[in-house]
Amino acid sequence: MKGRNLKKLSLAAIFALSLCANEDEVEFGTVDVYANDSKEQAVYKTSGAVSAREGISEATQSIDSIIRSMPGTYTNTDQSQGSVNVNIRGATGLGRVDMMVDGVTQTYFGTSADQGKFHLGEGTVGTSSYGALVDPAFLVSVEVERGTFDSGHSSIMGSANFRTIGVDDVVRGDRNFGFYTRMSYGSNGVGPSIMGTLAAKEAFDSGFYVGGLFGYSWKKIKQNYKIGGGSKITDLSYYDDYSDDYTSVSPIDANMLTQRPKNYLGKIEFGNEDNDVILTYRKYDNYLAGRDIDNDTYQLTHEWHPDSPYWNVNLLASYNVAKQLYTDEASLYGRSVDSLIDDSTSGLKTENKTKTFDLSNSAVFDFDETTKLVTKIGASYVDNEYSSTKALGEEFDGVPFNPSGRLKTAQLYWDNEFNVDIFTFNANLNLAHWKLSGYKGECEYSAACFPKEATNVSMSETNFNYSLMASAEIHTLFAPFVTYTRSVRPPTVQEMFFSMEGGEGVNPYLKPEKSETYQLGFNSYAHDLFADHDFLGFKLTYFNTKVKNYIYNKTYTFYSDPDQMYPHTVTLHQNYQDKAKFRGVEAELNYDMGGFFAKLSYSHEKQDTPISETMGGYAGSFGYSQVTILPEDYGNLEIGTRWFDEKLTIGAIAKYTGQGYRVYPANSKRDDSDPDDWWGELQKQKLPKIPTIIDVYAEYKPVENLTLKFEVQNIADKNYMDALNAYNDNDSDLQYDSDGNDIYLFSNSARGRTFLMSFSYKY
Repeated sequence: MKGRNLKKLSLAAIFALSLCANEDEVEFGTVDVYANDSKEQAVYKTSGAVSAREGISEATQSIDSIIRSMPGTYTNTDQSQGSVNVNIRGATGLGRVDMMVDGVTQTYFGTSADQGKFHLGEGTVGTSSYGALVDPAFLVSVEVERGTFDSGHSSIMGSANFRTIGVDDVVRGDRNFGFYTRMSYGSNGVGPSIMGTLAAKEAFDSGFYVGGLFGYSWKKIKQNYKIGGGSKITDLSYYDDYSDDYTSVSPIDANMLTQRPKNYLGKIEFGNEDNDVILTYRKYDNYLAGRDIDNDTYQLTHEWHPDSPYWNVNLLASYNVAKQLYTDEASLYGRSVDSLIDDSTSGLKTENKTKTFDLSNSAVFDFDETTKLVTKIGASYVDNEYSSTKALGEEFDGVPFNPSGRLKTAQLYWDNEFNVDIFTFNANLNLAHWKLSGYKGECEYSAACFPKEATNVSMSETNFNYSLMASAEIHTLFAPFVTYTRSVRPPTVQEMFFSMEGGEGVNPYLKPEKSETYQLGFNSYAHDLFADHDFLGFKLTYFNTKVKNYIYNKTYTFYSDPDQMYPHTVTLHQNYQDKAKFRGVEAELNYDMGGFFAKLSYSHEKQDTPISETMGGYAGSFGYSQVTILPEDYGNLEIGTRWFDEKLTIGAIAKYTGQGYRVYPANSKRDDSDPDDWWGELQKQKLPKIPTIIDVYAEYKPVENLTLKFEVQNIADKNYMDALNAYNDNDSDLQYDSDGNDIYLFSNSARGRTFLMSFSYKY
């Protein structure tokens, strides 16, 4: 961190000392927790790059801010998607980051509509993104693990698992009934929002119990907000010397991005001393950016845990279907919805169906007081299929809308943890077989395209993934660990079957990505260190990841006829010839002495990866991806004090962000060093300096179950661009002076000062 930035962060901390804060927590399987430890504090006794946050449903901070408060973890934000897109160490997307809800991998791929005006540099462009359709109001926690993969899952950078509310989170103690309600309202387009959850549970003398839960959530989010300084983002304009008039440079159409998502959560839980069964139904319903989004999830989990150390059987089965139905007024890539379907189709829609199955058993072998082996053997299967009603044929090939295809993955895994005195050795082994299949159109123009005919193509491979870790608890203040992970990620349907030029755009020879990650770090934790009943936790991690065959896309031009005036243009996904590189240092600290607490996270990361053609904003760039390059460094500091028997908490959060980037807008800057490369590669551009943003809050609990909270976000009303936002490189940000020279604007400002109030009650 540069000196002046460190000073600013320190000044923010000093300022916050006169205010002060709240606790986030979480859960990791085999960690021994002291009676006065929060679950979030328990991660400091867990080796490896793990972090967690709890209390999400009660937070006034956005889910993006909560995720960004963890080191090495960020989000790509997009107001047109309605989903959460987790970025770990500069990578995002299916297989690079495993986003899960209650242990189930999320495969939703959203494509928003535009207004057909991006050639004019106006309105909202369409974008596409992977994400998790999850309502923060129903979330208990999020757990993040970086640099490795989970049992039965594949990822090359890490995973994020969101856990939803269960019956025992609502029905407390010996009661049979409970309800949890939360309401909030904010200025500047945030809210209102309401959430209500009812739950009941009955336990019988036989040991059998049964419980049920139903929850409903609704909120409204508007994008016609005020930026720092007081102007509305939709009123931004630029005085054009050439036309001698003002030109709108608002990056969005606020009406198109206003959303009112409705969410439903239902659970039935039952079991006895040896069994726990949970049946879950989740529904997400939203209208946003020209389409209805409808997502339904059905899930079964069953744990059989008899009184035996050798049996702890877990079964997970899930079926998810996500649909997007586009309205007649919407357009995609500047073309009307009607032009993308034939007469026999009732409307333009996409569908994503995912079936998940996972079965495992854990056994514990205690050899003596200091030697123990925990082993877990399992198998998993995921069948993920994408389809759409877009007609196939020559007249539709110019629009790469929602490629159809199917990815099946079957895995056998074996996880082991061996404890000998102060030493622990972990070995997670994974044998994965995958098959990717879909449709490839006919090759019409390029002689290099093969196979020539239109056909269904498929590719498959079997890979061995493994993750090894050695750690030693030399002292509670010094428990070092070292890890090594090799993991493979198959191409996605969207990468393999993306096409804007018939069969020329499909690369059936795309290779899977293969990553190699080293991590070195240590944990510290202590109780009663500086005061009675205080807690100190610290974690430091260095990582180095190299990815072979990194997948990106590039635009090429070619002439099919010597007399052709203009070349054909095709964007093709391909493997990077060099290795993509990610490296950095991550630190996290938590100190709590009751009346005062502090939480700090800091990340310094560098990456060397190619820029995809679809990362730019030109013509919506077919809406396929955004820049995933993390700021060079970023940090989050929360400090606070508690008063009146800890009923009143006053706190402040300082968010520091280093240098951020975007792709030059409107296709204006390319690497033209190669005279044979007519198109050239896109170039990245630095964002204006992002100031340290400070939020302050007060939380009061007059009785145990009632919480009142007031928060001011961006209290200094700073005007800035948020890093990794989909609309940072909007076409309208390229303007010209009277001599025709390029002028680059930075119009996509984040929200200015915003006031929020919330009320929550548990019975």
